[in-house]
Amino acid sequence: MENGTVVRKFKWWFVWQDEKHEQWLQRMAAEGLHLRDTNCIGMHTFVCGVPADVVYRWDVGKQRRRDPEYMQLFQDAGWEYVASTLGWHCWRKTRKAGTAMEIFTDSAGRIRKYRTVLGVLTLVMVAQVPSIWINFRNWRELLARKADIAVYPAITASLNLAVLLLLLYGIARISRRIRDLKQA
Repeated sequence: MENGTVVRKFKWWFVWQDEKHEQWLQRMAAEGLHLRDTNCIGMHTFVCGVPADVVYRWDVGKQRRRDPEYMQLFQDAGWEYVASTLGWHCWRKTRKAGTAMEIFTDSAGRIRKYRTVLGVLTLVMVAQVPSIWINFRNWRELLARKADIAVYPAITASLNLAVLLLLLYGIARISRRIRDLKQA
């Protein structure tokens, strides 16, 4: 592919997979695909260029992109802002021997990052509970009347329950990461 060519790749990732996602982006850069943008459904836009040894890091914080001090802090440390999606902000930096390749200089910063993620996951999980309860209640009422449409609330409630279980799994993974950082 020619330099400057735009390539799109789909890669879905969950918040507890941020490190694996960063590694994938680094492999793409090593192949000459440099991230230009991403969105919440996992579509990544890359620009073809010279293969490079680039480190990608994600930080989280809803309004941070609009905060000039936040942006300047990273830029002063040599990080280039790449993209944002759903409150996650992607930064990159060319790997240099002897240079810190982390955006946080201590585990306290990483713990704050994951506590923010934990709070969002918990809030979304709590928001799922009323929907599940309402759908199961409607399903029971429709079943009692032998209504043909009884299957729809059951499907909706089952999907909500699956999301709830995924959120619980994410909360467990992020909680473990926080615990490991505290013990390190």
